[in-house]
Amino acid sequence: MALINIDGDPWLTDLDACERLSNDIQAQLAARNRENMLSREYGVISGTIRVRLKQLGSELEQLNYKLGLLANSITAAESERRQRNVESLQSKLIQLQRQFNSTAPSVEREALFRMNSARGDFGDDDDDPALIPSQSSYSVDDLRSQQTRILEDQNAGLDALSKVIARQKVLATRIGGEVDLHNEILDDLADTIETTASGTERENRNIARVTTQDSTWGYWTVIGLLFVGIIVVGIL
Repeated sequence: MALINIDGDPWLTDLDACERLSNDIQAQLAARNRENMLSREYGVISGTIRVRLKQLGSELEQLNYKLGLLANSITAAESERRQRNVESLQSKLIQLQRQFNSTAPSVEREALFRMNSARGDFGDDDDDPALIPSQSSYSVDDLRSQQTRILEDQNAGLDALSKVIARQKVLATRIGGEVDLHNEILDDLADTIETTASGTERENRNIARVTTQDSTWGYWTVIGLLFVGIIVVGIL
């Protein structure tokens, strides 16, 4: 869930910018899917998406770095919430990269299939330049280069996913350690409360005993004064 930027926090402003960029990339992917792969528009949109995916990845790294600098100025709970928002955007980035990479191969296969069908040949002579229609600006080498870039982008996406999973593992381990520490603090607090309760009960008994003794001394004082008074009256 996105955080609401109420106080004009620069970090939250950057987070909103990353979210808007990811939504823009999603819209451009949808627009690209409506275009023919061999069209000029498809190539232009693909280039724009590739640049913006790299921009989003770079901005998320900066966002994560800035969050580390804010560790001493925000609460631990707020830091965890912000970290989850960054990881959510990192996961969305991986999904966008997969969408970007998964669309092209199927279109490429369809285009090559149509080219082979036009020649009536499904053999192994895919390297024949004649298989590429004259109206197409793509060659077999271009398609192979694009497929190589797609595989490289997929590998980069898997690396990013691996880093996110590793980060979540570290957070889970850290949270587990904090829970154990809190349990130890609660145990110590319970022992302290029990000791304090025992001491309070003991002091209450002492106070009651002293109070009883003080009351008895008062009675004896009164009796002594009466006895002295009787003697004095008898002498007179």
